[in-house]
Amino acid sequence: MSMLRIKEVRGIDAVENLREEWQTLFSMTDASPFLSWEWISTWQRWFNSAQIPYILCAQSDNTLVGLLALGEEQRRLPLLSMRVRRLSFLGEDPGSADYLDVLSLPEYQSEAASVIFDHLMYNVTFDVLDLDSISAESPNLPLLIQKFGARRKFRHRLTPRFVCPQVKFESGWTDILKKSKRASNFKRRLQQLRKLEGFEYRTITHPEEVGDAFERFLKLHEARWTGKGGSDATGNAILKNFHRDVVKRWAHAGLLWFEELWAEGACRASIYGLNNKQRYYYYNSGYDQTWKSKSPGLVLLGLSLENAARRGIKIYDFLRGDETYKFDWATTTDKTADIQIFSQTLPASLFIAHKRAQTTAHVLIKALLPESAKGLLHRWKRSRKHRASKQPGYESHDHPCSDVFKRLPKANHEKSSLFPQTGILNNHSPVRLSKNHVPVESTLDFNEKRNR
Repeated sequence: MSMLRIKEVRGIDAVENLREEWQTLFSMTDASPFLSWEWISTWQRWFNSAQIPYILCAQSDNTLVGLLALGEEQRRLPLLSMRVRRLSFLGEDPGSADYLDVLSLPEYQSEAASVIFDHLMYNVTFDVLDLDSISAESPNLPLLIQKFGARRKFRHRLTPRFVCPQVKFESGWTDILKKSKRASNFKRRLQQLRKLEGFEYRTITHPEEVGDAFERFLKLHEARWTGKGGSDATGNAILKNFHRDVVKRWAHAGLLWFEELWAEGACRASIYGLNNKQRYYYYNSGYDQTWKSKSPGLVLLGLSLENAARRGIKIYDFLRGDETYKFDWATTTDKTADIQIFSQTLPASLFIAHKRAQTTAHVLIKALLPESAKGLLHRWKRSRKHRASKQPGYESHDHPCSDVFKRLPKANHEKSSLFPQTGILNNHSPVRLSKNHVPVESTLDFNEKRNR
């Protein structure tokens, strides 16, 4: 029997009240920066108007050794007076956070997750537990399903989400470059750019400098989406201000890593990256569109990979998205998933039925619309949101639950090779998967959401 005890911390001030303990815990792990106090607290400040923080803390002798940061909300079912009590990860979306999970000290990884899940099963009342963007490789995923799957009170649904290309540095930069599909082009472009006046590769990590670095990144990134409705990642004032806030917090925590390529007196390409221990996260990027023929983005990416190898980085993670340029370098992939646990309650059953209807409608719309109309519709929606954000009194509606079309359809699958360790069977209809383990019905949305 575990000696750990669970403490519930609930309420609007829960995240702030755990700041010191949370930061200490995170500093002793190699977890994703999206599990850091800096990310969750900033996300809570800018986006979370509907959820009440509900954080389960695993303690050993009053020392925090693990936590699961959830948000609690009462969601009204359409056309009904009934409400669904839903628990979900804090910090997931907006922001496109990957690898959300239980945060714990390495030596308590299994024990902390186990006692937290047991507490959820036996002591917490909910209709839906929705844990999106957890790694498919997380040991907590089969543990969660094993525990809840053993009780008739619950049902579960497991949905593939995103592929995350990665570079594993097993034999150094030279070998990675040799295997890359862009090796010769990278070396040729690098040689050309080095001849230009003021050529320089820079890294920016100091808290006093990251604000200006973010603005340079923002200018380059948004230029890429001009005429296409604006960027999903930074396309409104709320998103911009959120990132201005979080980059400074990340920098103070030593997690932020901007990289830039300069030539002829200006920044020509920028990578918005994150770094924790021996893992680097490629979060977003931008490059000078007037220099497209010189490939500054390709050159900066190659220099970033080379620098990562020399710093002893073991994994260079491109995060979600199947863009070609990522697979030009990637040597492996991770994947993320959405695991939903449903109680055997009427609200939960109606919630499932409603979600299925939304999924069916979404798939039908995409099947009936011609490709040109789909593109126009997406650009119109993005452009409308971008224009609205510039109006006085604009309030963001980018809460993760506010717009069904902002998320992939929650298509069900019967048994996927994505999760061989679970051996899970759902009693729903199977869904065919694309080569990147994404539901085929979801491919359009998946590709459109890549421009974080």
